[in-house]
Amino acid sequence: MKKCFWLSVTSFFISSVTILFMPLGSFESENGSFLAYFLASAFWLFFILGFLFLLPVNVHRKKDRRLRRRSGIAFFSFFRNKPAAVFDIFLIIGIIMLVVSLMIIRTMPGWVTLAGTFITVFSLEMHGLFNGKNYEYIQKTFNLQETRIREILKK
Repeated sequence: MKKCFWLSVTSFFISSVTILFMPLGSFESENGSFLAYFLASAFWLFFILGFLFLLPVNVHRKKDRRLRRRSGIAFFSFFRNKPAAVFDIFLIIGIIMLVVSLMIIRTMPGWVTLAGTFITVFSLEMHGLFNGKNYEYIQKTFNLQETRIREILKK
């Protein structure tokens, strides 16, 4: 279960990293069009894989009735735990970078816009994961298993 979650995180990371390489590809030139299509395909492939790796965790969480289910949508929740807080802060930084580079100072170097886009996309994906029910379920399940192991070892 934890492995699926971390494969999802990795897939979202790879999807986001493709944004940094987008300037290398161009749909207008013959040489760059292959790279542009490759990067666009890689972005969407790993984005979808991120959700597919999360499906077994979601199914397992819904079947397990031991833990109380929290209501609410993860995207509207902030700072629920330490990893979520880190990515929520990066999300705010990324949005500020994008607003500054695209709307306020339009002569910013392109790498600032790319970095802001990467930070925003990746931290938004991580915001949803780490503030969500599946991460909370994994954490509680892991803690329950660790507690059971300690109880068995004490006996």
